[in-house]
Amino acid sequence: MTLDVKRVAELVVAAGIVAVLTIAYIIYSGRVLGPAEYADFSAGLSVIYLFSVALSPVTPTMARLVARNATRGDLAAVASLRRAVLLRLKLAIAIVAAILFAFAVPVAHALHFRTTSTLVLSFAAALLFALLSVDRGVVHGLMRFRTHNINTVIEAVIRAGGAFLLLQFTRNSAAALASYAVALLVAEGLLALMFAREWRDMPAAAVDWQDVARLTLPMIVLMFAIAIFQNADVLAVKRWFEASDAGIYGAASALARAFGVIFVPLYVLAGPLLTGAHEAGKPIRGLTLQLSAIFLALCAIPLLLFIAWPERIMTLLYGAPYAAAGPLVARLGGVAIISYTALMLAQALISVSDFRFLGVYAAGAVTQVAALAMKHRTIEDVIVALYVPQTIVLFLVTVLFATCSRLSSHASTKTQTS
Repeated sequence: MTLDVKRVAELVVAAGIVAVLTIAYIIYSGRVLGPAEYADFSAGLSVIYLFSVALSPVTPTMARLVARNATRGDLAAVASLRRAVLLRLKLAIAIVAAILFAFAVPVAHALHFRTTSTLVLSFAAALLFALLSVDRGVVHGLMRFRTHNINTVIEAVIRAGGAFLLLQFTRNSAAALASYAVALLVAEGLLALMFAREWRDMPAAAVDWQDVARLTLPMIVLMFAIAIFQNADVLAVKRWFEASDAGIYGAASALARAFGVIFVPLYVLAGPLLTGAHEAGKPIRGLTLQLSAIFLALCAIPLLLFIAWPERIMTLLYGAPYAAAGPLVARLGGVAIISYTALMLAQALISVSDFRFLGVYAAGAVTQVAALAMKHRTIEDVIVALYVPQTIVLFLVTVLFATCSRLSSHASTKTQTS
C-alpha cells in the first residue's frame, strides 16, 4: 500500500503553517517576557504538554476505533461512540480538575513559579486539550484531514494573535498562556458545532466498551511515558536551576519541539491509515517505514541549520539574551527525533495489537525520571539523562518492529476469521 501524496502534502503544509505560528507565539513571548519570566512560561508549556499528552490517549484510540467503524460504513456507531466517550471524559476531567486546582499552590511553590495563576492556566489548557482530543480523534478516524488542517490552523492563529494582543497590556507568563487556553476552547467549539449539525438525526447504536478498553489502556501507558520523555527535563531544570538558566533551557526546548510539529501530521495520518490497511488485510511494515523516512527527511534541514549556526539563529529569533540556548537546540532536537521515530514504529505495533513495547516505554520513562532526580548538577547531566534511556527505547522498539511477523501479514486476524 502506498501513501496518498496529495493528502500527505496538505497535512505537511498545514503543519508548516501551524509550526510558523506556534514558533512565532513562543519566540514573541520570549522576547517580550525576558529569560526569568520566560522560565515560568516555558514550564507552563511543559505542564500543558505533560498533562495533555498523558490525558489524551483518546485521540489515537478514537481514530483507530472510528477508522474500524468507518471502514464498515457504520456512521451511527461512530456518532454513538463519540457521545459516550465525551460524556465519560467530561466526568473524568471534572474530577482531575478538582485535584489539580486543589494542589496548584504547593506545586507552584515547589516549581518556583512566580504566580500560581500561570500554573492554573496551564492546568486549564491541558484539560481543554484532553476534551478537544476526542473530536480530533473522530476527525482523524474519518480521514477528514482537511477539517483537521483548518481546525489546527485556526487554533494556532488565535493562540499567536491572542498572545500578541494580551502582551501589549500585561507582560507576564499568565497572559501568554491565557491565549493558549482560549485557542483550545474555540477549536473544540467549532468541531462540536460541526458534529452537532451533521449528526443531529443520527440513530443511537451500542458501544463496545470492551473494544474501547482493549485499545485505551495500552495507549494510556504509551502516552504517559511519552509525556514524561518530552517534558520531565524542562520541569527538572525549572526546579533545580536558576531562573535565567531555566529560561534559556526552556527557549531551546521550545524550539526543539518544532520537530514535533513535523511529526504531528504524519502521526495523525499513521493511526487510521495503518489500522485501515491492516483491517483490509494488507501488510503495513513498508508503509510505516515510508512514514518514518518522510519524518527523518523533513527533520534534516532544521537540524543541520542549528548545528551550523546555533547562536546566530537564536539571537535572530529571541534576541541576544538567549544566544546561549542555540547549541542546545540541535542536541534537544536529536532527542526529539529519537523519541518520535520510536513512536512511529510503535504505531505499527499498535495496529496489529502487539503491545510488548509498553514494558519498554514504562521502563524507559522510570529510568529517565530517576536519572534526572539523581544527577542534575549541569545541563550536560540533564541531556545525558534524556539520550540514554530514549536511545535504548528506540533500539528495543526497532527490534520488536523488525521481528513482528504480523506487520508483513497479508491478512488481519479479522479478515482471516471472517
